[in-house]
Amino acid sequence: MALVYQTGRDLTLTINSVTYTDVAAGATLAVEENQFTGEVISGRFTKHIDRSGTLTVELYQDWSSTSPASVCKALWSAAATSPNTSLSFTLGVSGTTIAGKVFPNFPEMGGNATDALTTSVTLAIDFTGANTLTLT
Repeated sequence: MALVYQTGRDLTLTINSVTYTDVAAGATLAVEENQFTGEVISGRFTKHIDRSGTLTVELYQDWSSTSPASVCKALWSAAATSPNTSLSFTLGVSGTTIAGKVFPNFPEMGGNATDALTTSVTLAIDFTGANTLTLT
């Protein structure tokens, strides 16, 4: 069996019905199972409680972008005005995608004078109600 090496290039964010593609320099999805382990007379057991997770996105700071619109401004605005309204995302790796919802967060602004400015923003996964991560 041959090894297949992947690159992390595919992330789509949807903010206020606007879809942003090719906006990330990197993206990492991390999900953690929250479990309870108990012990009764007959032995130990483990019970799934829920999940928590984050989508960490490394973005180029595009504050002045107009076409497409600035994803940094859109994230900032969503975090400032609707922090409890989750945003749709799709993350792909070599033909396999995961879709779900994340809560907005404020991207950092600024950096070194000689750098292409980037920012890292961590978005909490929305697992409330019927929201799940869908693997295709």
